[in-house]
Amino acid sequence: MSTTFLSIPEPSTGMVVGSIIGAACLLGLAVLLGALAKRQWKSYDEYLVGKRDIGPWVTGLALTGSYISGWAFCGSTAVVYKVGFSGMWFAGIWTLVGIIPTVWLAATKTREFSEKLGSATITETIGRRFESKALQTLVAVSMLFFLFIYSVGQLKAAGAVWYAVTGLPPFWCLLISVIIAWIFLALGGYTGTQWFIAVKGAFLGFVGGVLGVWAIIHAGGFSNISDALMAQKPSLMALMDPTLPKVGVTQLFSSMVGIMATPVIFVTMAVGFPHNVSRFLGMKKLNRRDFITLCAVVWLTAGIPVMLDCSSNGLVARMIFGENLLANKQWGPDLAAPMLAWAIGGSGLISLYVTGLVGAALGTLSAMVFIMSANVTRDIIKLWRPQTSDKSLLSLGYVLIALFLFLPFYWTLKRPPELLALFMGLAAMGLGAIFFFVNVISYYWKGATKLGAMLTVIYGTIAALWGGWAVFGRSPALLGMGTMEWILIGGCAVTYFGGSLISKAPSQELLDKLFDKKKVAAGKA
Repeated sequence: MSTTFLSIPEPSTGMVVGSIIGAACLLGLAVLLGALAKRQWKSYDEYLVGKRDIGPWVTGLALTGSYISGWAFCGSTAVVYKVGFSGMWFAGIWTLVGIIPTVWLAATKTREFSEKLGSATITETIGRRFESKALQTLVAVSMLFFLFIYSVGQLKAAGAVWYAVTGLPPFWCLLISVIIAWIFLALGGYTGTQWFIAVKGAFLGFVGGVLGVWAIIHAGGFSNISDALMAQKPSLMALMDPTLPKVGVTQLFSSMVGIMATPVIFVTMAVGFPHNVSRFLGMKKLNRRDFITLCAVVWLTAGIPVMLDCSSNGLVARMIFGENLLANKQWGPDLAAPMLAWAIGGSGLISLYVTGLVGAALGTLSAMVFIMSANVTRDIIKLWRPQTSDKSLLSLGYVLIALFLFLPFYWTLKRPPELLALFMGLAAMGLGAIFFFVNVISYYWKGATKLGAMLTVIYGTIAALWGGWAVFGRSPALLGMGTMEWILIGGCAVTYFGGSLISKAPSQELLDKLFDKKKVAAGKA
């Protein structure tokens, strides 16, 4: 078995030209969709939520585009590249089921509740669901914190791929990504963002599937992959690698506690992510056929391609490059996916991959930054100063979008996270644990109260902060990432249900508005 591995290649003219053309087409499409969308919205509410007339195909593809982020398209591949088969628990296998519960549990309910409550954001929906301005403000602040952390990971993914194909300094790699995101966010609002994310979602599903299948064919099948990994390091072949520490992030690969936490992380984060659930705010009312179409679109474009892209690509990249990619201090193992595209497909495939990955990172980043801007303008300023004009809110929103793009740009430039997917995993765990209960379970349980929701937001935010220190911030780590997930999800469940049971539910008038008799019975059950 050969032990000669490829090193990081120097960018070729074909790689640079093809990638720039792909990115230019992406930017042109974003600007076009933004300009077309700008003709449709006439008020700040329509800027935030559109006209609630978007069908299941665009909604499903937009959910795919929101979910297939820099995490899925780049960061998760890096996990498998670094630790081998045991990383597939985190990187790919649970993707098959993680995103579909979002559609089952949140799609029609998000649209229904936001329309009945007259809300334009997820945060506003929560505030009005519980008749509490204080809760709405608290949720907005908590979302800002978690989405900022998550946005750093998206920006690193975009910057990593630009570095891979151009060799430009990190400053320019990241700045290009920020400029692209600001332009179409400022132009298009919710509708423009939804359409752009939908288009890139379809493209990502295609590119991810092609690259995953082609990587397996190029490697000669899993038998050859297994032989190559065994020759490098036998522990790369373990589905649960006991040689890795059972504390810190590696618990997800080395311990049954961590592995069992993985499906909980994926399901709660998929259902609880505000940038995922927000894809349903502007959706039209679905009939049964529309709902089946929505489920099929999401599963076919997000589930299978992501599993192939993350899992097989990480293994084949390790087979081809060995540990060589770990030597790069700025981007490290997050170079695995773009470098694999170069190694097996040359300039053509990496140009497609670059276009897809830039779209993946920027689409999800834009969805989060849009929410962050609305958290301040709609969910805090408009809430407490309702006389504020639409023009003032729009102008402030444009400034906030620039600010919320610059801050992760600066952090990623100065102190990039070592391993993208695991860094983002902390934000995913916090968002998922909090908003799985506060948002989605509140659609179904009539007895949920603002006290239960408040305690859950406070506990989840503090626990995630402490968990970040315990898992990432000290050496050696105090506890494992899987254990941290159980602490988060268990504590949020106790605070949500316990706080609700000891306090008064929202007004009967509101409950009658939101729940018919059949739904009330389900809530009591």
